[in-house]
Amino acid sequence: MIKKAKKVLVALHEDQGGSYFVEMALVLIGVAFVVFNAASGLANDGIVPKYNNISTQIQGVAVPSLD
Repeated sequence: MIKKAKKVLVALHEDQGGSYFVEMALVLIGVAFVVFNAASGLANDGIVPKYNNISTQIQGVAVPSLD
């Protein structure tokens, strides 16, 4: 019984069929984390202030009346 259990455990340990999938999943998680952080940084420090600046400038433009 112990020999059979040992054989099963050794076979499971030596099986590397899913290791490539796990490695690629970890790489994708890492890339997604980096992209998310970069997008958050751009939204807070880059895009939002520029949008607010443009919006303020547009609101300050005087439109002549057509009367």
